[in-house]
Amino acid sequence: MEMVLSTHASAEAFVPELQHDATSSDRKWINSFLDNSIKLLDTCVILKAAVAEIKSYCGHLKVALRALEKEPIGEVQLKRCMKALNKCMDALKRREDAVNHLGHRRTKLENCSSMLRRTGERLNMEDASNGSSCTAIYTAQIITVFVYGLLTSALSLKPRRSLSSISIDGHSSWSFSLINLQQRVKEHIEKKKSRGSSAFLEELDMTDIAVRKFHDLLQEISHGNSSSEKRIQVLKVTEGSKALQPLLMHLQQGIPALESHLENTYRNLLRSRMAFLDMELGS
Repeated sequence: MEMVLSTHASAEAFVPELQHDATSSDRKWINSFLDNSIKLLDTCVILKAAVAEIKSYCGHLKVALRALEKEPIGEVQLKRCMKALNKCMDALKRREDAVNHLGHRRTKLENCSSMLRRTGERLNMEDASNGSSCTAIYTAQIITVFVYGLLTSALSLKPRRSLSSISIDGHSSWSFSLINLQQRVKEHIEKKKSRGSSAFLEELDMTDIAVRKFHDLLQEISHGNSSSEKRIQVLKVTEGSKALQPLLMHLQQGIPALESHLENTYRNLLRSRMAFLDMELGS
């Protein structure tokens, strides 16, 4: 995310130079940047909404675990916990918000992922060797598309398609950094797949699996008959609740930083877009 912020700041810094020396080729890059920036701003809004859903998930899970803090655990506490767990799982049931050209229903995150993939493919075919100003604009777009693509896949929980790489030419420090970043991400994803996991966000995936198992246990208790059987299952509930505590804590730890980075990149995208729009109006 720091790479996204720095590259947009670099692109914005070239605005005064372009105001005086912009060629028709530069105008093409600026128009492309303005078009892509709208899509990236929309994507950022959807990413922030997805993070808000995870925060809601954590909030409901905290309520569920709090219901089991006082012992002995009775039927009332179990019902409260079950109610909160239902809300917890509902928080991640992403609505299928649109229909694509094949008639398949898709979530907003899936639509964003497809849009970013197409944008990355277009950028792969473009030539960014027309000077430092074009390189700055190109760099800002290519890095933002990659990082946002990674986030949309991670927040989709179980992405339907693998993360695509962006091909780049050049020998600048940022191009080497992006190549290395893509390689590290690819290796990490392949390692997760070898362990049987298709989710990119490991903390959420592990928590969600544990929550669903815990929910199934509570359902078993509600249908139990003998008191001795229920006593054994209540002990399992206590153990399950304790096991969920560290998972919830680890999941919550990364949310504030991600929220902050998304807000900062949104403002940076907006500011760089406004700078180029002002240049267009002043030309």
